[in-house]
Amino acid sequence: MRRLGTGALAAAVVLSAALPPTVAHGRGEAPGHRVVVDGLDNPRQLNWTNDGADLLVAEAGRGGPECSPDGSCAGPSGAVTLVERPGSRSPEVSTPVEGLLSIATAPGGVAALGVNGVDTTDVPGQYLVAGYDPAGPPMANGSLLVAVQEASDVTSVLAWADLQAAEEELNPDGAQVHSNPYAVLYVDEDPGGAPDGYALVADAGANTVWKVVPDFTTQTEEQAPEHEITAWATWPTTALPDGTDDPAGPAEFVPTSLTSDGDGNVYVGGLGSERPGAASVVKFDADGTELDRWDGFTAVTGVAVDGEHLYVSELFGPTPPALGGEPGAAEDAAASADGPEEAADGAAVEAADPGAEEPAQVPGRVVVLHTGDPEGARWGVDVPLPADLATDGRRVYASVNSLAPAEGIPAGAQNPFGAVGGGAVWALDFSQARRVEPVATAGPGR
Repeated sequence: MRRLGTGALAAAVVLSAALPPTVAHGRGEAPGHRVVVDGLDNPRQLNWTNDGADLLVAEAGRGGPECSPDGSCAGPSGAVTLVERPGSRSPEVSTPVEGLLSIATAPGGVAALGVNGVDTTDVPGQYLVAGYDPAGPPMANGSLLVAVQEASDVTSVLAWADLQAAEEELNPDGAQVHSNPYAVLYVDEDPGGAPDGYALVADAGANTVWKVVPDFTTQTEEQAPEHEITAWATWPTTALPDGTDDPAGPAEFVPTSLTSDGDGNVYVGGLGSERPGAASVVKFDADGTELDRWDGFTAVTGVAVDGEHLYVSELFGPTPPALGGEPGAAEDAAASADGPEEAADGAAVEAADPGAEEPAQVPGRVVVLHTGDPEGARWGVDVPLPADLATDGRRVYASVNSLAPAEGIPAGAQNPFGAVGGGAVWALDFSQARRVEPVATAGPGR
């Protein structure tokens, strides 16, 4: 993903009974965000199973024991977690897919790379995972869309769509050749019929949303289906003469998140080069034609929609920590944080702001707006380092502390956030949301 910038804090005023009931906290529940599941390693994308009842969580893992001279350590710690009945007080949690490749450059698995995205297909028991090929050399094989088939209690991992190869061949944005798939959305064109869907993949490295169309007639137990990859949407990247990205150029869109509504429209969230106010959410029809756009966010890493509302997670929003204005400083500092000897432990807390000993120092926010409001009014709640969002129309779920392993990140001299709780999924409470305004960008440069 692209680099971090700095900027001014968005204005906020206390909200007074302005949110519709469907956005406020669920009836009969104590006020405050509720922990649905904790003990997760770098949780990223959330998605629903085919029946819409259960929640999938992509866990990027915490690296592993195989270390290279550059300091990166790889291992099979990536996973897909299944949360059954997440709206209940006692959801059932299992791991249908585990042993996926994870790579970490910091002690304890802080900000690990690995499984960023997951979704089911219209083949029973099959998952699509955005991550790294476990059969390839760590950090050298590029990124793949991996098909994972669960059968007879045996999970096999099949390399399906080589997005790095597609990037090398097509390079839609014309800049640095790099693939970093961050979210998966499977589109089932005929629910209940024979397998006939396709996948959209938000590739932060390629600055592109790929469309992967499989031919399921070619699929066997040992072989994933043949497929065609095309660029469904691409955003411009300012490149230097050597083909690398220009950090002083305009902010890049950098797609990180995907969701769809009941009409088949697709919403894509972009990181905006992690510059305050430069991130956006774009609404497309099924063919990739832009229909609407919302700007003024900071580092969007998740989107969700219901019939009337758009929910947006800002990883470092509304303003990244003050780190002297050096792009990438927060991300790099988090990756070099001290080990987990005295990690923050607050994942079991079920009141407001659980998970961090010093929540005010941990950036992150989830914003909600009414899509039909001509004024474009927005409300926000503090959520530490959120990644993706999901909603069933009654509750909104967020993967939180998404750069942290299960035991969290301790406060330390090289950690700009303060103590960070462990990776978890929360059900959010918007009853005390504050009115916020879009963040004005500081211009195209750093």
